[in-house]
Amino acid sequence: MLSSPIAPTSAARNLHLLHQLVRRDFVSRFTGSALGLGWAVLQPLTLVLLYWFVFTFLIPQGPGSKDNGYVLFLIAGLVPWIGFNEGIMRSTTSIVDNATIVRRLAFRSELLVVVPNASAIIFETIGIALYLIFLVATRSISPLLWVLPFALGAQFAIQVGIGWFLSAIYVFFRDVAQILGFLLSIVFYLSPILYPVSSRFEKFFLWNPLTPLLGLFRSAMIGSALPPATSIVFLLIVATLVFSGGLAFFRRTQATLADLV
Repeated sequence: MLSSPIAPTSAARNLHLLHQLVRRDFVSRFTGSALGLGWAVLQPLTLVLLYWFVFTFLIPQGPGSKDNGYVLFLIAGLVPWIGFNEGIMRSTTSIVDNATIVRRLAFRSELLVVVPNASAIIFETIGIALYLIFLVATRSISPLLWVLPFALGAQFAIQVGIGWFLSAIYVFFRDVAQILGFLLSIVFYLSPILYPVSSRFEKFFLWNPLTPLLGLFRSAMIGSALPPATSIVFLLIVATLVFSGGLAFFRRTQATLADLV
């Protein structure tokens, strides 16, 4: 029964299976390419350097400006968003994309939703590591770096929870992928990624869980002030509800998924 507790041996087996699936997903993205896994470093490195160059020398901040505050703020928000966006988009189609595996009754298909999110977090972590190296070379490291694992954990829980909801719905309603791309574009511009939270719209942004999440990432990477305690508690509640609610919803629909994919 899906609702019954998982025995330790079963949990270990599922963890091993998840590790193998994530490894396969991560490596398969670069199979056949000349650089192989080198792309996992080159892609985020290029992104960090590109935004640094554009917003330091090409945007009105001005060539030779000694104050790179905005570009540091921007990259610290963009890197988590890219991981968030990729994880949700790929996990939405993960069940349909792995229809052959889902039809095997002994397989816990909810793991297929975890895989693309885990890969996205790995890529994001590489990007963050490169960004931190860049920061160490140009300025000092943030004293709040210890917040980073907490921020990544909260992001991962939200991504996977949303992924479980959307992947199950996508099996029944294939237009979800197109609608999701549009909705994520809206969320991008309604989140403090390109700009800080304005006092005029502060109450609106407080209801967006990405506001404290991005605040935690910026605290860890560039030393910004930590979000208010109430915002962090709100983020924890949202992450817990989305994760547990998504899993419950997925397991409720799981019995019919194999027949429809």
